[in-house]
Amino acid sequence: MDARLANTWRMTLNEKKFIETALASDLRIDGRNSLEYRKITIKFDRVDGSSEVQLGNTHVMGFVTGQLAQPYRDRPNEGSISIFTEFSPMADPSFEPGRPGESAVELGRVIDRGLRESRAVDTESLCVLAGKLVWAIRIDLHILDNGGNLVDAANIAALAALLTFRRPECTLGGDDGQQVIVHPPE
Repeated sequence: MDARLANTWRMTLNEKKFIETALASDLRIDGRNSLEYRKITIKFDRVDGSSEVQLGNTHVMGFVTGQLAQPYRDRPNEGSISIFTEFSPMADPSFEPGRPGESAVELGRVIDRGLRESRAVDTESLCVLAGKLVWAIRIDLHILDNGGNLVDAANIAALAALLTFRRPECTLGGDDGQQVIVHPPE
């Protein structure tokens, strides 16, 4: 391990004693016992593709949008999913305004990996016209308050928003049958 990194993870004797005492008494800092879950609340907005998750003191909003795009060359019959995270400086003093920091990028990667490996979204069903048009799904996660367990709260927000997202229906028309007509939700 790099010596600089090892120095940043050093705990004082008091910190070690505090952790040992908490473990021995089966208690967490917030008063829960070691096997007790945080309280979870999931709210859905009137707008399709949005959710608000509160997991303990952590608060995350998720928004899903979709647009037609060209598929990747190596996957002409599959749509795409992109995750974007925004850490508000109001959520945690360690979050800085501006470009996403390393922790925001890493959280996006973890959520992305979880969605892809679980096959939560059938990317082949996002194909409109093979090799020409697919739906590109974008999931925006806004961290409003960081009270711990950010990965779980963000995952739940992303999944809840995906559950309420409805991509517009498309039909093919025109003289050659290659013209895509996107129908409004109504």
